[in-house]
Amino acid sequence: MKTKSLLYLAGLTAAIQFVSCAKNDLDSTADLSQANEVTTATEAVTTSARVAAMRIEAESYSGMSGVQTEDCREGGKNVGYIHVNDWMDYSITPAAAGSQTISFRVAGPGGKLRVQKADGTVLATVTLPVTAGGQIYATGSATISLPAGKQTLRIVALTAGWNFNWFELSGGVATTVPPTTTNPTTPTTPTTPTAPSTGANVALYSSFEDASDFNKWIKEICRSSALQISSEVPARKGKYAARFEFTKDDVINYNKYVRAEIRQSSDAEQEKWFGFSNYLPGDFVTDPLAEKIAQWHEVPDWDLGENWRSPPISFGIENGRYYVQILWAAAAVNTNDSKDGEKKVDLGPVDKMKWNDWVFHIKFSYKSDGILEIFKNKVKVYSQYGPNSFNDKFYPYFKIGIYKWGWNGWASYSPENKRVLYYDEVRIGNKNSNLNEVSPQ
Repeated sequence: MKTKSLLYLAGLTAAIQFVSCAKNDLDSTADLSQANEVTTATEAVTTSARVAAMRIEAESYSGMSGVQTEDCREGGKNVGYIHVNDWMDYSITPAAAGSQTISFRVAGPGGKLRVQKADGTVLATVTLPVTAGGQIYATGSATISLPAGKQTLRIVALTAGWNFNWFELSGGVATTVPPTTTNPTTPTTPTTPTAPSTGANVALYSSFEDASDFNKWIKEICRSSALQISSEVPARKGKYAARFEFTKDDVINYNKYVRAEIRQSSDAEQEKWFGFSNYLPGDFVTDPLAEKIAQWHEVPDWDLGENWRSPPISFGIENGRYYVQILWAAAAVNTNDSKDGEKKVDLGPVDKMKWNDWVFHIKFSYKSDGILEIFKNKVKVYSQYGPNSFNDKFYPYFKIGIYKWGWNGWASYSPENKRVLYYDEVRIGNKNSNLNEVSPQ
């Protein structure tokens, strides 16, 4: 009977993911207070003239009127339920007087807010960016002038309906802060990163030689130790790699939060090249409960009434074998149940205790012009030309790490209690890139 149950479960895992992926992506109620803290992390420095930035979480107000907090898709909490003239007070202590760039991480229909002093003096009116949904975030900025020392800033809502994750003050210069960072990390002395060996068409390179590379990504982790810079296995290149860990206890302790991942944001590019190297430790146990280790995740058309769905393209491991799953739908509004097609392709057995280099060349489309080419160690192992995505306004965003949806409800069928995997040498190239340019080197 147990053998029958396992076989039955293996056949159902694809169906299970449709339900729990959407649920957990949208409204996980996990305690994510550490969701974006990273062990041994360093704050990214993006200009040589930069004064250390001060980041304040939106929920860390000293006083407020009218707002509420809720779980944030970028980790931790955000302030929401904002109406006109609602306000939040924040205690800040700039180290030096002068001009400051103030940046707000917000989501929703756009609008405006006002920054003022405790005495009511208006410092700036900030126009907020429009995003694709209430939990899809972007950053808007303005310049203000502040004295040094402890003081209070009041943020006043001039329009309603937007969500607020954090704001950041960076003094002296208008710096470039990666828009995909979330909660602050603990500064340490960084190692010297490996110089990126990239071509002109590579937009992102993460060598994970120090934790500042995590600041190029949005972190979706249940606890700080789930994501680390590690030297416990030989790196693909340099001395260090990114280590991801997720356990059955995490599902219980963090209220069914079933992932340890980092991701990029969606952008306007339809065609891209993605290169990365992954490593499975020797004790990686064969499991009938699948996990996704890379995803190209959809962004719902919120204004049309869509909700989260399963990723149109995902790369995973099931029963000791790699696979890619592809979903597509041409309807302007679609769900997991109304998709036009689905394909799951076996990519061969996993090989442990070695680095495998993967490249995905993708042109996202729900039409016949879609492209999906997959290379393992520079050898093409699969290609599909035709639909590979949903009819959405925004193209999918890229994620790596561990997403183990089956542990939420089916954990007893899994022989393993902990999953660990490593990533190194991640490159993302534009449509003009190629296999050699984004391959781990």
